[in-house]
Amino acid sequence: MKKAAALILSALFYIGAFMLTFFYSIEHNILYFSYILPPLMAAYFVIAGNIYARRLGLNRWLLWLIMNVVGGMCSWILLIVCFPMILFNAGIILIFLPVTAVFGVVWAVVGIGFLCVWLWKRRAGSTDSTGQPSFSSPKRTGAWKEKLTGIVRVVGVIGLVLSMAFLYVGVKGIVTVRPASGYEDMGVHTFYPYQALPTSVENTSTGRDKRLNPTKTVYVIDYKTLDGSGYQWHVNTGNSKSEANRILAAGESVERRVLSIKETGKYITVGAELTADTYVEGQKQRYFWMVGLSGGYLVLCLVGWVIVKQSQKMDNEKR
Repeated sequence: MKKAAALILSALFYIGAFMLTFFYSIEHNILYFSYILPPLMAAYFVIAGNIYARRLGLNRWLLWLIMNVVGGMCSWILLIVCFPMILFNAGIILIFLPVTAVFGVVWAVVGIGFLCVWLWKRRAGSTDSTGQPSFSSPKRTGAWKEKLTGIVRVVGVIGLVLSMAFLYVGVKGIVTVRPASGYEDMGVHTFYPYQALPTSVENTSTGRDKRLNPTKTVYVIDYKTLDGSGYQWHVNTGNSKSEANRILAAGESVERRVLSIKETGKYITVGAELTADTYVEGQKQRYFWMVGLSGGYLVLCLVGWVIVKQSQKMDNEKR
C-alpha cells in the first residue's frame, strides 16, 4: 500500500512539476522548460528514490518507470488538452525535442552516477590490498533516519512554499480574468513584419549574472496590418539578432484575431483560431489547473503528515 502511494505521489509530482514549469516558461522563455524540468525530475528521483528504497524497499527502476511513463504520458496528454493549438503549428515538436534531448543527457548522468556509487560500494566491501577483508566501522543507529528526515523536511518545505505561491497566482488569475463579454471581436487581420528593434528588459536570471547584468537585450519583431486598421503586434525573439533578421527578411505574414477591450479601449491579438470565448476559457483553464495541482499537493502534504503522525503513535504504543 505504501509503495503504491509512493508511486502515485511520484507520478503526481511529475505531472505537477511538468505543468507548473511549462506555465512559467511560456511567460518568460520556452527554453526554460527544457532547462528546469529534467534536472528537477532527476533531483526528485535521486532524493525520493533513496528514501523510498530504504524506508519502503521500493525498486528505484520501478519508480523511474512510473515517473517517466505514467507521469510523462499523463503530462503530455494534459498539456495537449490545455493547449490544443500546439498540435497545429508544430509547437509540440519545438517543445518535445529539446526537453527529450536534455532528459536523455540528465538521465545518462544519473545512471553513470548510480553505477559509480555501486562500483565504489562493491570495492569497499571487497578485501583490501593486503588480502585481509575490510570491515566498515559500525554506524550510529538512527543516523540515516535523521538524514532522511532532514531531506524530507527540506523538500517538503520547498514544495509547500511553491504550492502556496502557485495557489495564490492561480486564485488571483481566476478572480481577475476578464470575461468574454468584456472583449469585442474585431475580426481576423493579416500582420506583416516591418522592423526588428533591440530592447532592454530585466534579466530574470539569478546570482552573479543578475548582479553584473541587471538588464539584457532582446530583439522584438514589430508586425503591422496593411489594411488601414493600424493594428500592431510584437514578438519577442530572444537575444538572437540573426533570428530576428531572418524573420524580418522572410517577410512571412501571420493571421491574428484582434480583440478590443471595451473597458480601456485597448486591444490584444490572439491566434486566428481563437475567439473571445475560447481565449477566456483557455485562461481560466490554466489558472484552474494551477489551483488544482497546488491544492492537490497541499492535500497530499496534509495526508502524509497525518500518516506519519499515526505511524509514530503506533510505534510508541508497541513500545
